Amino acid sequence: MFYPTMKCDDEGHPLQAPYGLRKIEASLADAGFDAAIIHPSYLHQYMPGKAKLLLVSGHDYLGLNPPSTTFAGIMKKDPLNRVNFMRMMRQPHVLEAHRNGMKIIAGGPSVWQLSKSTREKIKWIDDFVREIGGIDCIVEGEADYYVREIVKKGLKGEPLPEHIVLTPKEAPTVEQICIMRGASVNGLTEIGRGCPRGCSFCSVTQRPMRWYPLEKIEEEIKVNVKNGITSGVLHSDDIYFYGTTNITPREEKLLPLMKLGKKYYKHLGWSHVAVASLMTKPEILPKIRDILIDENQSWWGVEIGMETGSPRLITEAMPGKVAPFKASQWPELVVQCAGMLNDNSVYPACTFIVGLPQETEEDIIKTLDMFDDLWDFKAILVPMFFVPLGRLTEKEWYGRKMVTERQKELMCLALAHGVRQSHALLDAFFEEKKGFSNLAYKAAFARFIDFVAFIGKSKGLIPDHKRGEKTSDGSPPENRKKVPIPTTSGR
Repeated sequence: MFYPTMKCDDEGHPLQAPYGLRKIEASLADAGFDAAIIHPSYLHQYMPGKAKLLLVSGHDYLGLNPPSTTFAGIMKKDPLNRVNFMRMMRQPHVLEAHRNGMKIIAGGPSVWQLSKSTREKIKWIDDFVREIGGIDCIVEGEADYYVREIVKKGLKGEPLPEHIVLTPKEAPTVEQICIMRGASVNGLTEIGRGCPRGCSFCSVTQRPMRWYPLEKIEEEIKVNVKNGITSGVLHSDDIYFYGTTNITPREEKLLPLMKLGKKYYKHLGWSHVAVASLMTKPEILPKIRDILIDENQSWWGVEIGMETGSPRLITEAMPGKVAPFKASQWPELVVQCAGMLNDNSVYPACTFIVGLPQETEEDIIKTLDMFDDLWDFKAILVPMFFVPLGRLTEKEWYGRKMVTERQKELMCLALAHGVRQSHALLDAFFEEKKGFSNLAYKAAFARFIDFVAFIGKSKGLIPDHKRGEKTSDGSPPENRKKVPIPTTSGR
């Protein structure tokens, strides 16, 4: 129900594939290599015998990213990312082909999970890698263009480096990034890469900023539409930054981008946007709403990293996140942004970090206070355990056994909020989807939400009301002094 099997043709080519794999496939095909994306269930048709190299990619190979570690920790279950990846690599024909000389090259955003340093920290990963005969080469970084070089070496039978780290200086230019040849999952279309905010826990900020021209974006959207995709997602690390060289959103760039997306997609969504970006130029959002909302679309979604309700923690771990505002304004910025989003038919998923190395109990209380203010926010609030990425790779992983009573209170409040808002979000999601099958899906999801609510309440994990009788300063939330948000010049 949550992720149905992707449809494939008889040769195992998926009708939609992860966007990153599509870029690698296009680069290799443009360079003349016989390369194709194959669904894991069809690998037996190509090995042992046909395939000389197996390139694997994954957003979360072993379930070590924040969402997986959080939910797996809570549920005490292996995340399905891990289960499916290990199942794929343990297939007898894959193991036999590898023993017979086929090389395995791993890349993608979660390849750090297979690196030697991670395997030294987590022993079962090392055991698994040895069980499958090792990974011949790990490529970390943006490999759109470099992949041709490593594949050429592999096909010639030359020794492959165990671990390659591509630096930001080696990142491909816009011209070196190829147009995908097949449809991407959910019609995802990249508009650029990189983020200048510099949050310490994030690896994305280490990439240089690059923006695709509208012509390049349109070419990729056309590929999706040609393959029957009618709804899509624009992707960058901050949609509001499109076309800018600093942190000031540019209306003259954003509005044509939205018009382009709606020219081809009935429903257009965003991948990510930042609170500070939205609040720097709040007047742009209603104009975007006027472009997106029509007879085919009544809302759109996006992921927003709200991270914390603590100005102190903002200063310690992510000072660039609030620019051009002050850290002291962060809680009120978030609350005002929430209202603006819902007023303009945006229903986001908002992530919060639990267990940052700099976090104190007072920081958690500040976040609890902010959750109270977001009680009527039509969104999903998602606390996630800290994972040592970005500039914090040497810090300790956060896990279930480390959760404090305050952190448990925060996560329970997020669950209560999610159960409260989920039915409204479900109505919005299925409003545009007609037919008996969609009615059946909606009913199934509604039952699932009710089941979660029942289990949560029976275990005492869902409070009947928000905690809001008192805030950390002892005053009711509605009487708390508001921090004025000044009009900025975007410096």
